[in-house]
Amino acid sequence: MLSIPKLYLGLPHQGSYGIVIITLVISPVFVPASPASAQQTVLTLREAEFRSRWEGPQEDRIAAPQYFEPGGGLDDESANSKKNVAAEAEPGCEEYLDNMAENIQRGLRFGPLDFKLGLANGWEYSSQNSFGGDTGFNNSNSFFSAPTVGIFYEREVGVWNVSARYGAGYRYYYNPDYTAAGTGNQRNPLSMTGGVDIAYNTSRIFVNLNASASSGTGYDPVAGANNWQTTSSGGLSIRYIISEEFSTGGAISGTYSNTADAQVAPGDTAQPNSNSLNAGASFFTDYMVTPKINLRFVLSAGEDLQDFEGGISQGRRYFDAMLMLTYQIAPKLSVDAGGGAGYVLDQNIPDPEYTGLRPVYNLGINYTPTEKTYFKAKFGMQGADVKPNFSLVAGWDAREKTRLSLSVYQNQGFSSLSPDEYNLTRGILGTVTQRLIKGISLSVSAGYEQSEYLSLTSEKLNNPVEGPTSYWLANASLYWRFREWLGWQNTFQLSTGQGDSDQLQTTFSTSLNLTF
Repeated sequence: MLSIPKLYLGLPHQGSYGIVIITLVISPVFVPASPASAQQTVLTLREAEFRSRWEGPQEDRIAAPQYFEPGGGLDDESANSKKNVAAEAEPGCEEYLDNMAENIQRGLRFGPLDFKLGLANGWEYSSQNSFGGDTGFNNSNSFFSAPTVGIFYEREVGVWNVSARYGAGYRYYYNPDYTAAGTGNQRNPLSMTGGVDIAYNTSRIFVNLNASASSGTGYDPVAGANNWQTTSSGGLSIRYIISEEFSTGGAISGTYSNTADAQVAPGDTAQPNSNSLNAGASFFTDYMVTPKINLRFVLSAGEDLQDFEGGISQGRRYFDAMLMLTYQIAPKLSVDAGGGAGYVLDQNIPDPEYTGLRPVYNLGINYTPTEKTYFKAKFGMQGADVKPNFSLVAGWDAREKTRLSLSVYQNQGFSSLSPDEYNLTRGILGTVTQRLIKGISLSVSAGYEQSEYLSLTSEKLNNPVEGPTSYWLANASLYWRFREWLGWQNTFQLSTGQGDSDQLQTTFSTSLNLTF
């Protein structure tokens, strides 16, 4: 029986404004990890704030459920418990409603195709509008309705495995003067996310095709303004097992991103629309020295391109060669380290500062004792990086009713505000979720992020546009799940003011949520 390493397509860079800039990294992980930990991605404070008003399931990525799911993900167990109790109870009004909801859910399933519908009705308050201005009685609050839809497809046939996901939501504010989420077509937040994974696995050949997309509006704390962000990405990886010791393969990937309709405060400098196209390819060869030690040689190349409204374009091209070693310390604990040389070329950047031959390296540790407990840390510099990147994502079910998550990160990419600049962000975001009593959960989150701009040219930039240097937030969410299909959500948040405001922003929302 061949011992088969697993192949993962890493996305270590987070570009400016939520734009994902891909540097292709194929990590030599050759001991199975749990699905949750293997696919867990780092949730940044920027993403958490930008998506804070997105309704419905977010299916383009896997991030800490404590932040985006009602009850921090703990309400699922509570719902199942209540469902079992209801099944044993005498028929009554509640049981009749449960049966009716179950019939609706059953009617939304068509074999491997599953539809999920939702509707939230509630009220929201904000001390600031989308430009950071103070609000009065007439424009500080509004009732809202938010319909959602989720579509899921999963099927396994022989050596083929197909999974597809889609989620969308729309929040409509009934008060036309309430503009905390934006103005114009951004006043009522709209979001759409989706993902597709196709796998073909035999005893020697492993092929994985994946694609994801997201589009929506929100407040971007790095830009200091509301905008509309759209991102789509895809990747293909192939692995061939030559013998018990040797294997080889390659991967390609690409991402297109668009940032548009930035809504800055009156009198502030306008922010141009920008497009980003990033592509990467790599080839690798593995040699399993022992059942616990794996060596991998990787050749990779890629290009990051950016285009601003008005015809300004620029890019960075890179070529890397690395030798990586993975050591499996224990069945659920591994470390990897690698180093090599890279070469970077800039396009349309005058007198470039970060080009030429330079060292590349990568260090990492993966610890996954259970499906819901994981620790993943990475530190390295490769691809088009100008500074080292690092990331840490961890989750821990401290007790049956207590769940913790943590993200620590530093990432970089082209600035979407000015040409010839890189945006470097570093931050921390943590969440604690506690089930108080059956059906009632409390989640508390806090985070801080700094933003730094690095010139890619040795020439002096003429009045570069830069966003706020830092942003923080703290929030608490109380969720009461009455039934499997009915819940009450209450969220309070305190954060840095929007735009150029030097006042703190306070928001509160309460809603009754139906889910079928």
